[in-house]
Amino acid sequence: AMILVIGGSLGARTINDSIMQNMQQLVLSDYQVIWQSGGLYYEKLVAEMATIEARNIHLKKFIKDMDLAYAAADLVISRAGALTISELCVVGKPVIFVPSPNVSEDHQTKNAMALVKHDAGLLVPDNEAVAKLIDVAFDCLENEEQLTSLAKNIYALAKPNATEDITQQVLSIIK
Repeated sequence: AMILVIGGSLGARTINDSIMQNMQQLVLSDYQVIWQSGGLYYEKLVAEMATIEARNIHLKKFIKDMDLAYAAADLVISRAGALTISELCVVGKPVIFVPSPNVSEDHQTKNAMALVKHDAGLLVPDNEAVAKLIDVAFDCLENEEQLTSLAKNIYALAKPNATEDITQQVLSIIK
């Protein structure tokens, strides 16, 4: 199975720390990991990874072909920004959200909770991620029923025609 880890273009320190501090567990697993560390952390992580025999961990500064990465993923670990969430709904993949605590009014937690309450995502709080994230990911990957349910439920929330729908509304108001 494939875990896709994305922390945004700059990266997400907590998510990166969660991967690094649980590296042994990941390396010993049968899982492939595509890990987008983000620009801020990439060089430091490359140096740390140089000493680790980790054929199943694929560290990237940035993923250009995100559509392919999503297609390959069995599980996604991500922050919970609004644009990211809308993308994840459209691709319909099971997601574990680690909302950033460093945003106004903690809106990423609110974003994630909107999906969690529909059984369309899992949430691991930022301050618990290093201790819990990888265990939650492994538990989820071993539960086929949960994976299927999460994927189906997040996809049901997708709004692939949002632009067209908004345009139609605006046009009907103008008329």
